[in-house]
Amino acid sequence: MTVVAIDHIAEGRLQQLGLSANLLVRALLRADAEAKMTSGLEPPTAEGTTRYAKTVRYVREELVLLDWRFDNYKNFCRTIHPSGAFSIVTSSGDEFTGVEVPGMKPSTKYPKGDLTALAVMQNADQGVLDLGAHYAVNTVDLADLENIWFLLQRVTDQTIYAELSLPTAIENGGIVDWEERILLPQISRQDPPATVTIAEPPFGNGDAYNVEVALR
Repeated sequence: MTVVAIDHIAEGRLQQLGLSANLLVRALLRADAEAKMTSGLEPPTAEGTTRYAKTVRYVREELVLLDWRFDNYKNFCRTIHPSGAFSIVTSSGDEFTGVEVPGMKPSTKYPKGDLTALAVMQNADQGVLDLGAHYAVNTVDLADLENIWFLLQRVTDQTIYAELSLPTAIENGGIVDWEERILLPQISRQDPPATVTIAEPPFGNGDAYNVEVALR
């Protein structure tokens, strides 16, 4: 049975992992700002590729300051807790990402590779998956693939839905079940209205006043 944490329970669980909702939201918004800069003049995958790469970067920028480290073995980009007990990877998710819908669970949006499958099986304690000689045990430390959490995000025109979740089942390359889901607050993609301060000339008594103007 999947445990789902929301609101203050989610924040408490994140703190147990050495994280916070604010930290992850900040990284997601920074990545979103860069993804917004892509245009139709670029390859069709530009926005998604940019969002993935910048999410990895900005999560790491936040966490390396807290003594986390990272590893990119075979392009499986993990950000690793200082204890080494668990790590985080990022991925896009389907329409059930970041929300609690009775009877439904999120899945990764696109099929994942062999290392992801191996990591999920390690999470589920299902033993070693035979991936052939190319992935011989002497090149993959199975302990490094235990307790890998996925920072999933789904992006609409208005909102980013996100969660940090621990997978336990994968089918046809897509993750379909989770031991635990920690839902982040829904993140608005709309820029807040800018304000400018207009300083008026002082009156005869030497006082001045400021007027806050919201730009629409």
